[in-house]
Amino acid sequence: MGSINCKAISELFLFPAKNYIKEMVRLVQIFTLIFMLVSSDVDASPQLLNVDSKASDHGTLVLGRSTGIPGMFGRFTVILNGKVLGMLGENQIIKKRLIPGRYTITIRDDVEYRKFLGTKIRFLINSSQIKYLIVNSEKKAFDSRYRIVVKKVKRD
Repeated sequence: MGSINCKAISELFLFPAKNYIKEMVRLVQIFTLIFMLVSSDVDASPQLLNVDSKASDHGTLVLGRSTGIPGMFGRFTVILNGKVLGMLGENQIIKKRLIPGRYTITIRDDVEYRKFLGTKIRFLINSSQIKYLIVNSEKKAFDSRYRIVVKKVKRD
């Protein structure tokens, strides 16, 4: 009679369990990302008949990204007051209507190998104001890493 190889039997049963755990971790990561994107300031409210009066109470943030560094394509994560606003890619624009007040934008690069330094800016927006900001990346002399830079754009 042959002997039973306990190690082979345990591997047979543990292999699917190990893969199951890896897949579950991946699913949790995906659902976390989806939750962060879905929970970003989406208001569902009935529309007023006088839309012009409601629109004049809000300001608008226009956030754009120029071409940046050749070969450094990818998206930056834009966070407005702690909530993910969206992803900003090359030559893209994000527009967001905001109620008047103070805001903080954090922009970071989630690509590990690039090691960009993120940035955080604070700004005030008034009713009917349009605030234009441009996002770029730059490397100063003698710095080892690129950094994300946000500048105000003045428009007439």
